[in-house]
Amino acid sequence: FLMSEPFLNISLTLSEEVERLEAENRSKEELGPISISVETCLDHFVLPENLADPVHCPACNKKTPTKKQHTVSKLPKILCLHLKRFDAARNRKIDNFVSFPSCGLNMGPLLSHWCEVSSFATKDMADLEQQHPNVNANIPYRLYATVNHIGSMQSGHYVSNVKIDDQWYTCNDALVTKCTEADVLEADGAYLLFYIRD
Repeated sequence: FLMSEPFLNISLTLSEEVERLEAENRSKEELGPISISVETCLDHFVLPENLADPVHCPACNKKTPTKKQHTVSKLPKILCLHLKRFDAARNRKIDNFVSFPSCGLNMGPLLSHWCEVSSFATKDMADLEQQHPNVNANIPYRLYATVNHIGSMQSGHYVSNVKIDDQWYTCNDALVTKCTEADVLEADGAYLLFYIRD
């Protein structure tokens, strides 16, 4: 069945992403820091997942294995992405660097109908996309603010970055200083990302 809920932000679990990438690297015998991107986290956010317990099916009147999938039915003008850096189960903060774009974050593929289309993609779909190139899932967003967490799970400090009239500023308590877009994109500890729809 379909359940619809309004949202204020999308919380992206970093602990599962780190575990998945660490396992991938071990199988490839690669060493070094794990590279995570917001786009990859969003791709995994909408993947169907198996529920642990069977769910009663009213159609066949039996308990059946069931999948759950997060999708978005309507995108907001202002989008807040929450990077879940605090893993309470393991009592640790996830310090891995997460890359994110300053512009062109495409949220279209998260829409319900595009998730369904990509799940059942066939050659016919590819032909349809070629015949109708203007029908696509491109809904771009651009970054206009971030909140970064500096510190550990037990203590820390939040610093924000805000873009006003094409100039980035770092806000660290009462101290506000100019910074570059590169400073924002390369800063450690991204925790909240604020995007506006183009």
